[in-house]
Amino acid sequence: MFLKKRHLEILKEMKNTKSGAEIEAKLPEEFQIRAVELYILGFVELKGGKIRFTEAGKRMLELVEKLDVEKLPDVFADSEIIKILELAVETGEVPEKWMELLRERQLADENGVNELGMELLKIYRETHPVVYLTPEIVSFLRGMPKIGTLDELVNYKNARLYGDNITNALQAMRLLKISPATEKGKAFVATPAARLALKAASMVPVFTGAITLRKEDFEALKAGKRSAASDAQSFTDEKGITEFGKAMMETYEAIGREEERILPIYLLADELKVLEAIAEIEEKYKTNPEILPTYREVEKLAKVEDLGAVLHILESKELIERKLMKNKDTYWLTDWGMNAKKFGVVTPDGMKALTYAESGDVPIAEWVLKAKEEDLIRNGITDKGRFYLRMSREIKRKPYLTKYDAVILLKTPKRKYISRSELVELVRNYVGGDERDIVRAIGEAEAKGFIVELHNGMVKLTELGEKVKTAIENAKVQEVIATKFGITPTTYNVLRVVYENLEVFNRIWKEKGEIKGYKQDEVDVIRKHLSLSEEEIKKALTILRTLGFLGEKSLTEAGRLLVEAYL
Repeated sequence: MFLKKRHLEILKEMKNTKSGAEIEAKLPEEFQIRAVELYILGFVELKGGKIRFTEAGKRMLELVEKLDVEKLPDVFADSEIIKILELAVETGEVPEKWMELLRERQLADENGVNELGMELLKIYRETHPVVYLTPEIVSFLRGMPKIGTLDELVNYKNARLYGDNITNALQAMRLLKISPATEKGKAFVATPAARLALKAASMVPVFTGAITLRKEDFEALKAGKRSAASDAQSFTDEKGITEFGKAMMETYEAIGREEERILPIYLLADELKVLEAIAEIEEKYKTNPEILPTYREVEKLAKVEDLGAVLHILESKELIERKLMKNKDTYWLTDWGMNAKKFGVVTPDGMKALTYAESGDVPIAEWVLKAKEEDLIRNGITDKGRFYLRMSREIKRKPYLTKYDAVILLKTPKRKYISRSELVELVRNYVGGDERDIVRAIGEAEAKGFIVELHNGMVKLTELGEKVKTAIENAKVQEVIATKFGITPTTYNVLRVVYENLEVFNRIWKEKGEIKGYKQDEVDVIRKHLSLSEEEIKKALTILRTLGFLGEKSLTEAGRLLVEAYL
């Protein structure tokens, strides 16, 4: 979306005449450029010197007539304003300086987003821009950094003597998005549709003019129709839709589409040390099979403060796997772990720059700067960034809950947003702790899939978060919070074996005798399914009963809910 005050003035003049020349005589300043931008937005049709409303344009005019256009700032609505509107409507709260931008544009009042703001957002969501590619637009798009801070984009534009009209057109086409300003400034991203536009443009040997694809053109192509106009733009030929035509259709479909965001992965410094230690032991094992990556061997090399916690978190992210070898519990790198060891540390905030961009959304400047610091992006996404994106998308996370995770889940309401600052205070009041540790835990809880934190610092439970919260609420809550290694990949795997073999366990539980912690028959069944030592299984069963995920002779509701949350 990109609308200047002048666009609105043109729309108002169009009520009186369809003549472009007449409107230009009244509003001469860059009229031709503004008219083309209205065309790109899908609000007008331009033909033979005439400028006519589309249905979307008529809706936009209705909104414009309710505005005091004279009092509006030069830029009425762009991708930044749309993002603020979306966040304000979704979460009910945005920073005051963002809300002031909406009020300046008459899109909000003292009660929040008003009817005009809601209508603008509705028009944005229900209309589709025209794909409009010119040699200049394609050249700019090809050379520009694909993600970064706004200063970088401005510097690129100015260094190559491009005018603002290029970035205006890209915003109008939703190929470029700019974030609201935060403490570190603004960020920008070329959307996934921009990549597809470049792919399509690469199929054109020589650009001689604008290539356009409107809604009606797209629908005709989709219906398999051929015309002189589609042939003229090389969308079709005697064989049907060309590869170029298909690429343009793909671009059109991708414009404005936002995918479900990928959960960001992370790898902390201590986790990297443990991966490196395991890798070193694995090398020794190749020549001396008596040396195994057991807890004690890893501990000697890694020298981290809390090895048990690190091993659990690595297993929860599929970076290591546990194996019972020579009756010892051992830890081995997975393929993911080997590559993560090579690429190194990454934080949830750094990864959010990538996951937001990949979904078609724009990250905030803080996330982008963190991604740069961690070498996830340069001019575009680096090999490191691509690896962690793929890992974020493909791994199947397993549960590992710290006390902070448990309290974050308990204190975050269902189906409702809460500010991060309020959540930090609630967690601190409940279990204590340093604010920085809690803030970091909130980031890690997002990477674990429990919550999502938006640009404006508002936090909400995910579907997984709601399910795990319900499971904890049905368990022994205080025990869950107090037990350091309560819900871990190991205890979850044991619980899942019980869940998947419930008939077998019901027979065991029907036998007489009290169960304190575990029963040997339970251990024997679980050993058939998991590569764990008997001692680890006994420990896991005892913990699960202590926390209320197993009863003395039953799988509890809490246990069932926890298992099913991750299925």
